[in-house]
Amino acid sequence: MATAVLASSSALSWAFGKKKGPSFDSRFELSIDLEIASQEGFRVHRPYVAVYIEDAQGRPVRTIGLWVQTSRRGPRWIPDLRRWFRGESSRKEADGGDLVQTVSSATREAGKYNLVWDGKNDKGKAVEQGEYTVYIEAAREHGTYQLISKTVKIGTKAFKEKLTGNIEIKEASLEFRKRK
Repeated sequence: MATAVLASSSALSWAFGKKKGPSFDSRFELSIDLEIASQEGFRVHRPYVAVYIEDAQGRPVRTIGLWVQTSRRGPRWIPDLRRWFRGESSRKEADGGDLVQTVSSATREAGKYNLVWDGKNDKGKAVEQGEYTVYIEAAREHGTYQLISKTVKIGTKAFKEKLTGNIEIKEASLEFRKRK
């Protein structure tokens, strides 16, 4: 005798780990402020900086800013952005494309900068609400390597977080807010 089993598609999705949560609320954005520290000395090179988001499993979600030199001898220093480069290498292998060529822009002088994440991944699709880690990574040619990270909960509740600075990134802060 055959027994029929009926299950809703949402129950099946949950059972097989495909349940999706609510998408990033398009009324919000994550503002990232950072200040590149001034360095003293002769022939000081500007740091390479990567600002990016990873999901709770440590997978790359979005490169928000990538300030590197891509001409002449510049590309050889890109792997010094260690964590970003590892994530980009695995993302590139899986999805194709080259973020260095499509997302990067020139290195920046010391000063204050603002970047904004709109809640989309590198493919332009809205991500789910949940836990993400924001990384600000800096590497200087023949210089230091610095990494700042902060895990945040992205939902529908605004927040502000001040991050501890370092040698390359003097200060940084995050603000999850209603879109301006």
